[in-house]
Amino acid sequence: MGADYGDVNRMNIKLLEKYQSKINSAYVNPGITLLLENFTKEVLFDFEVTVKIHSDPLQVPDNLYKLIKIFNSFSIFTIKNIEETNLLEEQKVELKSFQMENIIEINYETLKKEESMALYETIKNASSLVGSMLTDILLNSSKIANVFRASRIILEKGYKPGTSIDEMIYITMTAITGGFAGGFNRAILFVEDSGDFKVHRVIGPENEMEAHKTYEKFETLETNIDSYLSQYEFGMSYFSNLEKRIKGIIIKKELLIDNDLFKYAVESHSTIKLPVSRLEEKIVNLLDLRGEIAISPIEIEDEKLAFYLCDNRYNGKPITDDQIEILDYYAKESGVMWQNKIYQSLLKKDAQIDSLTEIGNRRSYENYISSIKYLKNQKIALVVLDLDNFKKVNDTYGHEEGDSLLKKFAQLCVDNLRKKDNIFRYGGDEFVIILGGVKKEEVYSILERINSKLKQETNVTFSAGVAYGESHEIDSLFNIADENLYIAKGQGKNNIIIT
Repeated sequence: MGADYGDVNRMNIKLLEKYQSKINSAYVNPGITLLLENFTKEVLFDFEVTVKIHSDPLQVPDNLYKLIKIFNSFSIFTIKNIEETNLLEEQKVELKSFQMENIIEINYETLKKEESMALYETIKNASSLVGSMLTDILLNSSKIANVFRASRIILEKGYKPGTSIDEMIYITMTAITGGFAGGFNRAILFVEDSGDFKVHRVIGPENEMEAHKTYEKFETLETNIDSYLSQYEFGMSYFSNLEKRIKGIIIKKELLIDNDLFKYAVESHSTIKLPVSRLEEKIVNLLDLRGEIAISPIEIEDEKLAFYLCDNRYNGKPITDDQIEILDYYAKESGVMWQNKIYQSLLKKDAQIDSLTEIGNRRSYENYISSIKYLKNQKIALVVLDLDNFKKVNDTYGHEEGDSLLKKFAQLCVDNLRKKDNIFRYGGDEFVIILGGVKKEEVYSILERINSKLKQETNVTFSAGVAYGESHEIDSLFNIADENLYIAKGQGKNNIIIT
């Protein structure tokens, strides 16, 4: 089906039919499409278009087909006249507007150039008003492209499985304040805590003097994003000097929730800009706010709320629409990353928890011993035990009763061990207990107490083998304890052997 060319008369529509397949297949660079979309939002006048085109479709420059496709796609262009010619060099496009002094002419020499050069020539020959508008749009588009280039690096690092929630927050706040992205002077993250909002993390100078010293260090453009992201250190107490001063500050929830603008931001999941005059004076003074701020709320877990508060406190510049868009983008991404990290943590935890007894499984045990074997001079007792006659319980009363017994035993151990002790279901009815910081003579009484309670509650006992030594010897301790269990079972069960 042919295109609708508005006021073009029927003769011209008929004339264009032989070019239609070429027009339809013309590929317009998405960058030019974006440029024109933004231009049509800014411009307040329309263009009348005259086209002079070669009678042979094969002799028409591809750029001319692209232009006709563009004119058909944007309402500010109206094709008034189409004329055929048999001369290559006579092909051209003219754009005229009653609000412009000169006519924009795109001649054959321009039409046959590479797309970028043709665009350059067109902007150069346009009126100063049109040229400046297009140049401004190009600069803004380049800025957006640079932000997305930075975001690719930032989000790749943030989403990595090995990146902690804290490092993810650092990465996000670095993007919000970095000159390569958001460019805010300060970013403050509040997290809901016991019903109120507490300052969780902060990036930005503490005062104007520090701000000036910081900005003076930037002798070159901020292009090396990795150098900023790599400044994060595991377990770092503070992201900035400002954080040292205000971390932990609590703002009563009602002071913000009763604010109509803040309430709107939360309910609509929107990033907003508001003057500090709309905030309670207590908040303004606590955070040393001036002028205006931006707020971007995020939901992190179990409907728990957090939000970024950002400003241009030290350069005093108004918060731009671009800054709002960038903050909104990174805040929403950080919310997704945050929930993703929590989910990963739960999955990791689930993978190391025995589903029946809800204690650590064999994988959890192996991970644990890998972590403690390098802790020298820590005395531990490693216990390997299993329930006496457990197979008989299963065979006589069924697996459901056997499962119930395992759960009761695991809970009994948890209730009678210290928090720093660890118990794992190694497999079947076999368990491993690791007691840290305990004397050898105390181990027997601990196990005997558990065994006595087990017999009292279930009429079942266990046998255990124990090895006592240092944590870095844990691999050999397991083998010794396993051998001791074998001896204990051989001596009549309901027995504990310690070496």
